[in-house]
Amino acid sequence: MYVDENRTGLSFRNYGGLLLLGGRGGRTGKKCGGWEELSRFAREKYPRSKEVCRWAAQDCISLDGIPYIGRYSAGTSDLYTASGFNKWGMTGSALSAMLLSDIITGKKNEYEELFSPSRSILRPQLAVNAFEAASNLLTFSKKRCPHLGCALKWNSAEHSWDCACHGSRFTENGRVIDNPSNGNLR
Repeated sequence: MYVDENRTGLSFRNYGGLLLLGGRGGRTGKKCGGWEELSRFAREKYPRSKEVCRWAAQDCISLDGIPYIGRYSAGTSDLYTASGFNKWGMTGSALSAMLLSDIITGKKNEYEELFSPSRSILRPQLAVNAFEAASNLLTFSKKRCPHLGCALKWNSAEHSWDCACHGSRFTENGRVIDNPSNGNLR
C-alpha cells in the first residue's frame, strides 16, 4: 500500500488485478472532495483503468489523535474497547490485540496508560467540537438527529442524511446507517 504524505492525501494499492484508491476524506456532514478527485487521479495516472465500484467508510478519530484501547471505564472492569484508529485500522487492530491481551492477562504493558480510553481529553479539539455541535444545534433543519438533536445535512454523493455533530448517518427514508444514534428518524 502506498500512502501520500499529505494529511488529506491519497492511498492506493492493488488487489486481484484491481486498483484500490482511497483518500480525500472529510468529516461527516461536511463537504469534501471525495470521489471526483479519486476519479480524476485514476484517469490521469491510470488512463486505461475503469471504475467498477465506490464505497465510503467512517473512521472514528479521537480528540488527541491517539486510539482508545483498553478498559472502557473504571466502573466496567470486564468491558474493553478499541476505537479511534483514524484510518489506520489494520495497524490499530494488531496493536489492540497485543495491548488488550496484556491487560486481560494482567501483564504490565508500558503503553496501557498512553492508549487508555480514560485518559484526559481536555484538548483544544474538544472546544472546537463543542462549538461546532452548539452551532449545529442552532442550525435550522427539518431533519434532526435523534441522538442529540443536531441538524442533519443531505449528502448527495452517498444519498444519506448526515449528522456533523457525532457522525450518525441515515438512509433517504430515515433508517439509521451509522451510530451513535440508535434510532431511526421520526
